[in-house]
Amino acid sequence: MAIVMRMYVPGGTIEQYQQVNDALGITGDDTAPEGLILHMAGDSEDGFLIVDVWESEEALNRFFEQDGAGAALAQAGMPQVQPEIHQLHNMIPRGGGSAPNVIVEIEVDAGPDVYDDMASQMPSHQGDDSAHPVYAHVAAVTADGRMYVADLWESAEAFGAFAQSELGPIAGDRLGEVQPKFTPVHNTIRGSADVSAA
Repeated sequence: MAIVMRMYVPGGTIEQYQQVNDALGITGDDTAPEGLILHMAGDSEDGFLIVDVWESEEALNRFFEQDGAGAALAQAGMPQVQPEIHQLHNMIPRGGGSAPNVIVEIEVDAGPDVYDDMASQMPSHQGDDSAHPVYAHVAAVTADGRMYVADLWESAEAFGAFAQSELGPIAGDRLGEVQPKFTPVHNTIRGSADVSAA
């Protein structure tokens, strides 16, 4: 079953992230680790964010243990943090957005039933994924049944326009207070694993 891994590293830097990728020989899409579907990395003022979609938790564990990601993180001096693991619920691997410039994260108390009902009413979620203005969309279910969303958008303004035109009118009060987090993108990698086969 496909999973989403979120790892926020307080104090982590672009230089440390690059050192890890160099040690693992990851230079782009063509050198993505086996089992990776999508990788998002962003740099904020006080830390570094990584959100990955993997075809399985076993593939992620193999990357950390056998492929050496855990050792590379330690060697780069990245502060140790425990990644959050969520079950992938829905994904738009490539929407109509023009560029992956910002990671938009949303976590709400509502569960997958509310997400599915809302998605069924949104014009952008109907038919071909290219109709959706997002660059890439990832929706996951947390261990306690909440929804976690990590999207790639062209800009915070592009997300805001979508939220105003589609998300807000359909959500009503079902999501509670939505506090999106915006992190500038440093890197994205598309793996060879296919979400439809996960």
